[in-house]
Amino acid sequence: MRTLTVPPSPVSARPDAAGAALFATLGCTGCHKPELPVELTDAAGTEATAVIAPYTDLRLHDLGTGMADENAAGEKVPSRWRTAPLWGLGYRTRTEGHPTFLHDGRARSPEEAILWHSGEAAQARRSFMELWGQPRERLLRWLETL
Repeated sequence: MRTLTVPPSPVSARPDAAGAALFATLGCTGCHKPELPVELTDAAGTEATAVIAPYTDLRLHDLGTGMADENAAGEKVPSRWRTAPLWGLGYRTRTEGHPTFLHDGRARSPEEAILWHSGEAAQARRSFMELWGQPRERLLRWLETL
């Protein structure tokens, strides 16, 4: 496990500050944090700190009633979900035949996944919905570089 890494994006990933800025401006970085500090221990037991870029905060967030599930008795359960890491997103969208997103696979694209967000992410979704044309395409292309 120590030697595994995030699959590289098949999309040419030259830095796009504008795409990253849009992501932040929309409010996506409130949950999908670009960087997380981690403490690592190598095989010799030496500890070190590092920063990774998973685009998650690994916390539970309320994503609204539209994302709620039902238990075996058919009762609604709270819609609290761990923020999905976005690293490897470009790899998934380009290499999986029919990629699915969100906890239950209901979204068929990153754009559709964004549109399902509600609850704590409602404002980010509204901001995304107001984004049209070239800015929206730039953001979606940038997501494919993760």
